[in-house]
Parts: sequence; C-alpha cells; structure tokens
Amino acid sequence: MTTICQWFYLAGYGGWIMPRFLRRLTARSEFHRAWVTGCLGFFEEGGVRFGPASPYYPPS
Repeated sequence: MTTICQWFYLAGYGGWIMPRFLRRLTARSEFHRAWVTGCLGFFEEGGVRFGPASPYYPPS
C-alpha cells in the first residue's frame, strides 16, 4: 500500500494530471491525498517538511 501511495505522490510531484473519473474514484482515499500532496509540491527531507509556504533552500 505504501508503494502505491508513493507512486501516486511521485506522479503528482512529476506533474501528472489525474483524469477526472480517476480523481472521483479515489476521492478521500490515501491515494488521492498522496497525489494532491505531490501535485502541490510538499515533501520532507531530514525530518523537516517543506512546501509552498516554507520553500527549500539547498545547502550551498
């Protein structure tokens, strides 16, 4: 289950647009939440969560 959620997250993060029928089919599920989280650009690195409100600045 975790692997499938990770695939949905990476697909959303990569810019894949989920078709409407699939979004309705997966609504309110872990798969849809994973896809939306990736689509919005949220990620976690080193225990710190990053997203649109707290951008990631890579170490220089």
